Amino acid sequence: MCWTWGPYMGGWWWIFPVIGIMFMIVMMFLCSGFFRRRGCLCGMGRYDASEDLKREIRDLKEQISQLKRTGG
Repeated sequence: MCWTWGPYMGGWWWIFPVIGIMFMIVMMFLCSGFFRRRGCLCGMGRYDASEDLKREIRDLKEQISQLKRTGG
């Protein structure tokens, strides 16, 4: 029983593994760039929500003071 790609393959059996390895390398670069931009690796690029929370607290305090002034 022959375990090659067939009689027409000849000495070109190495093409398919090389194409597969090149495809995997390209996909690794594309995915690593995507995750680096999105901030999914080791917490890099995470969005800091502390400024938003501080602004929201400040707005709520202003609303409370307005309610106290108007009596309502």
